[in-house]
Amino acid sequence: MESNMEKKNKNNKKIAIIALALIAVSAAFFVVRGHNSSKITTIAFYGIGEREANGIIAEIERITPEKKFNFVKLENDKDTKAKSADKEFEKKIEDSDASLVFVKSGRNVKGAIALAKKKSQYTRGISEEMPTSIRAAIVKDDIGLTAIPVLGDHIEIDIDMVAFRNSGMEGISTWEDIEKLAVFQKRYVDFPIVFAGKDPELAMDVFGAFTEALSGTDEYESAVKIMNANSGETFNAPRLARLLTEKSDDPLFRTVLHLKNLYKKGLLNPNTFNLTKADVNAFARARIASIILMSLDDHRNYSYEVISRFSSIYFPSKFPAGERKFVAPLTYAIPLSKDESVHNIISALVSTESQEKVSSSTGLAPVLSHSRTPDKQASDVRRWVAATDAPLSGFSKDTNLTKTQQIQLVAELAALITAK
Repeated sequence: MESNMEKKNKNNKKIAIIALALIAVSAAFFVVRGHNSSKITTIAFYGIGEREANGIIAEIERITPEKKFNFVKLENDKDTKAKSADKEFEKKIEDSDASLVFVKSGRNVKGAIALAKKKSQYTRGISEEMPTSIRAAIVKDDIGLTAIPVLGDHIEIDIDMVAFRNSGMEGISTWEDIEKLAVFQKRYVDFPIVFAGKDPELAMDVFGAFTEALSGTDEYESAVKIMNANSGETFNAPRLARLLTEKSDDPLFRTVLHLKNLYKKGLLNPNTFNLTKADVNAFARARIASIILMSLDDHRNYSYEVISRFSSIYFPSKFPAGERKFVAPLTYAIPLSKDESVHNIISALVSTESQEKVSSSTGLAPVLSHSRTPDKQASDVRRWVAATDAPLSGFSKDTNLTKTQQIQLVAELAALITAK
């Protein structure tokens, strides 16, 4: 018979064997899990709003249910100097190990494109349904495509249709028509025209939209060059404002003059440059704003009850459509990997089915000509951009000005507009 000591030793051996087996299984599990995690594709978003990012994510997951993704939002420090911001942006993408990045058009796209050229370029075809103006916005070289538009935004004018119908006007197609409606509305509201001028990005883009409409795309580009040339260590907001507006042939001269005239006539709300987007939303809800300047993305933040009273139009201009470039920022997909699945995602996102779905979920405009849209606003933006040239990104994105510099420049331009 075995002694108690022998039995105990046998039991200890069994326990040791089981423990070793468990360790082996555990090790195998972590190897497999680590192996699988290495296959997870990271997709990054830079400067993309939450609603838009969620819409793109939902569509990516729908079209590739068999794959796992790591979605990361990279914060952009808008107060970093241009050159430093470019390096910081590229570093953030590199550190995230992203295989695909979505970014708004403008200066930030250039940094992502530099990485794309090193890592991968999109060599697939593009749908024939993509209009010429959007095709012109694709970033490409002799090897392939480095940035492909997937959605479009727009700086628009929203008109209270109840006010419009009550005015007896037949249509609105010029600045004179807008002013006529505003004068009529003075009977009911103190200051009919407003926008969220305290938001530096929106204010800059509204200035850009006015400049394109009143002075033309050449003057818009001239303004961008002047801002970039004066955005460095020697930045001086009063001096820059003078360079942009002092003479009649300066690029923002007509923009400031036009807004100043609206202000003097009591049509532009005198507190415009102290109002946030939430303030303007409240104005619309309270029916004390009849003409609001905003982005299509902003438009989606209004409740249906409020925004259903408004219809959006583009900034009128005396320039023909063929000479115009609307301020309509694009969202780009930029591949950073040769992985076929990444290129499949981009192909799918610019297909009719996916365009309809992401347009519906985000409220932004599709980049294909015949995709269904959630409403007239998204459809109109798609149509307007298709009728003009490759869209502009807006001063907030096309220039190297930091957030602080934008705030200071907007304050200087606001002072000129509201000066007695």
